[in-house]
Amino acid sequence: MASSLLSCLRTGAIAALALYSHRVLADEITAVASATVSSTVLVIARDQTAAKYGATLGLQGYGIPFEVLTVPQAGITNLPILNSSSTHGNYGGIVLLSEVGYNYDNQYYSALTRRQFNTLFDYQSQFGVRMVRLDVFPAPEFGTVSAGGSVADEPVSFTNVTGFQTAGLKMYV
Repeated sequence: MASSLLSCLRTGAIAALALYSHRVLADEITAVASATVSSTVLVIARDQTAAKYGATLGLQGYGIPFEVLTVPQAGITNLPILNSSSTHGNYGGIVLLSEVGYNYDNQYYSALTRRQFNTLFDYQSQFGVRMVRLDVFPAPEFGTVSAGGSVADEPVSFTNVTGFQTAGLKMYV
């Protein structure tokens, strides 16, 4: 049951990303008013298996093009080229799985550097692109906090699904 709920949530999140990545709002793009983006989604994962079961199967199901960037524990030197010009972005959305986090001497953190995250954030701002982070521990950085230290699945319910009508989400389930 928990596995199917997680699968539904991931599919819903990916569908929402796809929906919003095609509708870039003009007021979100301040640096480049005439910016365009490709429909390809950049999936950042620890390995191909995580990418497949965390995001790409859902993208394939909707016929959405994607590119997978695998990030091993040692990290990567460079991100892929995010934009081909100052007005054209190469990715219409970004899916980040598990923060590409690893255990480093009993402390978990991302294999992406702060500089690489800032590059992704800058790209989002410049081109009005959304990033979806799946399977991530709640953090104040994103306006969320953990309700406790349980490793068990915690129930999730939606109180408003009006922005995601085609995702098949149910309220209060």
